[in-house]
Amino acid sequence: MNPSFEHLVTSIREVPLSDDLLGRISEKKRDDAVKNAELTDAFIFSYETRGRQYNGFYVRPKHIGDEGRPVIVFNRGGTGEFGSIKLGMLFANTIAAFAREGYIVIGSQCMGFEENGARDEMGGEDFHSVLALKDFIDADKSADSDRIGIYGASRGGMTTYRLLAETDWAKAAVVVSGIADMTRNASFRPEMIEHYKKTFGGSEKDLKKRSVLYWTEKLPKNVPILIMHGSADWRVDPKASIRLSEKLIDLHVPHRLVIFEGNDHSLSENASEAWEMELTWMNRFVRDEGPLPLLEKHGR
Repeated sequence: MNPSFEHLVTSIREVPLSDDLLGRISEKKRDDAVKNAELTDAFIFSYETRGRQYNGFYVRPKHIGDEGRPVIVFNRGGTGEFGSIKLGMLFANTIAAFAREGYIVIGSQCMGFEENGARDEMGGEDFHSVLALKDFIDADKSADSDRIGIYGASRGGMTTYRLLAETDWAKAAVVVSGIADMTRNASFRPEMIEHYKKTFGGSEKDLKKRSVLYWTEKLPKNVPILIMHGSADWRVDPKASIRLSEKLIDLHVPHRLVIFEGNDHSLSENASEAWEMELTWMNRFVRDEGPLPLLEKHGR
């Protein structure tokens, strides 16, 4: 049974875990992929927004009917083909893990793979492809549009912060190694300067548009954010996440900052611990709609 938003897309198809696809998944993740395939359904779809064609992905628990499940909007990392969500990842990464735990997971590739597909601008016109996902959630009888969490890693963290600033969808958010200041990241990682120029122009205005540190006050004060970063990350400056946390404290935005000592961009040294924290955060504030923490000074 296809998702009930199929009338809003130009095409949609279910993705089975074939032997060929299983062979493309790393050996250490194959057992989990098989288990996830038994418990979840995965789909890819294409859609049009503002006259451009994009691709998306959707994973949900099997046999859910019209139960109103909580939703995770999953924001991809990387840029262009690099960091795009490959078919195997629908069964063997965080997307599948959330679906296995009872969440519907939906996301945009922020580009189109067909000949007429939109190109990825790392937060330019492609940002509207993420905004459009709310229409699919609202149309999906299996989804509870009042219980939405937003997840993003690396570039997806930048997307997550912008969604929080520009929409009122979310109950909570999780950001892993997210870009908080693209202007500083250009100096932290100089080889990205030319890439930014090719992808979206790379002007100071464009960089600040993608940098939450320049518009932190726009973040809502009723959406708790879990921010995680590795201190040994060479791709995205972890100090920017620390500076963001300082601003969030001043603004009374509920959040938790976790710096994993000696961890890389993917938090691979503490992957299991990080996942447990991500799931606990989403369960607490999205699935169970738990109360916000008290941010006023208190205690003895």
